[in-house]
Amino acid sequence: MDTKIRVENVGYYHCDRYLSANLITDESTQLKTLNGYSEYLNHSIRKLPNCKLNIKIPTPELSESQMESFLDYIAQNGFGNQKPDFVTSKDLLKSVTSLETHLIHVCKVGGVIFVLKMDKENWMESKNQLIFNHLMTKKSENESIRNDSIQKGVWKAEILNGGKKEYSILYSGKVDAIQKTKMGKSRNYELEVAYGGTENDAFWWEKSCQLFWKSFFGASPSIIIASRTGEFAFKNKINDILVTYPKNSIYEIKELSRDEMPSLAAPNNQRPLWTVSDGKKNLYNFLKLAKSHVKRDGDCFVISRIPGSQKWNFKQDTVSVGTFREAIQRSIPNLYR
Repeated sequence: MDTKIRVENVGYYHCDRYLSANLITDESTQLKTLNGYSEYLNHSIRKLPNCKLNIKIPTPELSESQMESFLDYIAQNGFGNQKPDFVTSKDLLKSVTSLETHLIHVCKVGGVIFVLKMDKENWMESKNQLIFNHLMTKKSENESIRNDSIQKGVWKAEILNGGKKEYSILYSGKVDAIQKTKMGKSRNYELEVAYGGTENDAFWWEKSCQLFWKSFFGASPSIIIASRTGEFAFKNKINDILVTYPKNSIYEIKELSRDEMPSLAAPNNQRPLWTVSDGKKNLYNFLKLAKSHVKRDGDCFVISRIPGSQKWNFKQDTVSVGTFREAIQRSIPNLYR
């Protein structure tokens, strides 16, 4: 199967506490950009300032359950020249390619198939992520952590098979940070916190595949990985000086190239833990199945998968998915035009 995926960055918006989409008109001033802490990526002999993860942070003031802000974005901007085959999230695409997700709601409205990931997030991982994102994007040392807005991007993806375009997807997802290139364009960055960082085998077994696809669908050429300690302090030599980092804290940051990750996941010519071709196949097969099941406007399905299995189970369920369908119809009333 010669499957290719093309990704194009469409724009950015902020999801506010009312789950509305506030469009970004000036990327240089309205988007979170990497701050001076990114210099530690190039100076491994310098000690990273202490960043504790066991601190209190504000309770989230927003919680999206039906892609509310993205539906609002579509209501404001439309689909452009042509409706996509699918509307979904970056998280869903990442989770399908890496076979991470187990529960999905899907419905067809106005000729478009909307796909919603239903798996719950790990709160502790989300908290660590928020603290690290703040460290890397805050504009001053006194700037407090805010939890009332999410910076998001919008992308278009085309799935080609044998050179022929088969599916088009419009999707949105969180953008951790950007940095302006010398050409004045915005370069997206994924930020991630991992116990022991890339030196820990668990990173490659448990996180690398998901992070590759997260970066791929977010059009991010690289990922900045924060290595964190666990329940014990960590000692490390920096410039021949033994430095102790407290428990539950970040002690190092590294930039990892997305394109290098597949080969790093197959060290010493061993069998790879995952492959890019398998991920493309997983996504293509899922989209093909969804297209063949969700045929008529108004169709609602619950899609599930047993952990460890590659088989998707489709069950028609208007009751469970009805809330999602109503949210789409309410947010985009002109979808049938």
